[in-house]
Amino acid sequence: MLDVNEILKEKNVIRRAYLFGIYVGLYGHIEWSGWIREVLESIYREAIELELYDKVREAYREGKEIGRRERLRRIYGGLIKEEAETEVTGLNVLLNEDLEDSGLPRKEKIPKFLGGFRGTELPRFLKGFLRGGS
Repeated sequence: MLDVNEILKEKNVIRRAYLFGIYVGLYGHIEWSGWIREVLESIYREAIELELYDKVREAYREGKEIGRRERLRRIYGGLIKEEAETEVTGLNVLLNEDLEDSGLPRKEKIPKFLGGFRGTELPRFLKGFLRGGS
């Protein structure tokens, strides 16, 4: 896991920009707002002093892209789970029990008034007219 304090202690400004880019991309931070902007500006200021601005900027972009891809991989990895083996023993016990004794609710018919609202249907005389007129 990336720690901001460890990233900021890095001596090499190019490596620091790269790691900070990974951090920003991985956690989805907005780079133009708040403390992220301040840290990025300090890294860029140091890079300008050392005449490494282009390399630092490119390292930050690469790191951010890698972090963004990793973030998406983690998000989609959590959504798509591998099918786990299910234990059949609990199902067999449930099927062998009498349903009334199991305490589970029985499936019953829905009352007729809950079956649907007929006010949106065509009247009977129009249904016949439409079928016959076609």
